[in-house]
Amino acid sequence: MLTIDIRAASCADATPISHLMTQLGYAVSPQEASDRINLIAERGGETFIAEKDGVAVGCIQASMDVRLAEGCFGEIISLVVDENGRGLNVGKQLVMAASEWLQAHGCERLRVRCNAVRLEALEFYGKLGFEHMKQQSILEKSIG
Repeated sequence: MLTIDIRAASCADATPISHLMTQLGYAVSPQEASDRINLIAERGGETFIAEKDGVAVGCIQASMDVRLAEGCFGEIISLVVDENGRGLNVGKQLVMAASEWLQAHGCERLRVRCNAVRLEALEFYGKLGFEHMKQQSILEKSIG
């Protein structure tokens, strides 16, 4: 039977997480990954890593947010499963781990943002019970 181990990530996981982020389309160095794992934790979030036979096959970030209009909710960010780990329910297990962690920290709703061009991701989240809530544009401006 295939066993996938899911645990909280540490700075020691920076290199495999860097590799996973590359597969998601983001150039993140191991040092940047290490710094961000720490910063996510400092800001009350958690990063999880999935391993198969001691090799990283996926990761996910869980964060909490509060909005004046919406209250408190959890958000999953940067879910990625290694090309060699797809089809093994790694993504589902990572979402479950993040969901359980967020629920234990008082969140009653879980949100994910997904790029509209990532059709496989949209289908994946739909199968997990996520419902499309709205469309919006994300605008960005450099401030420093």
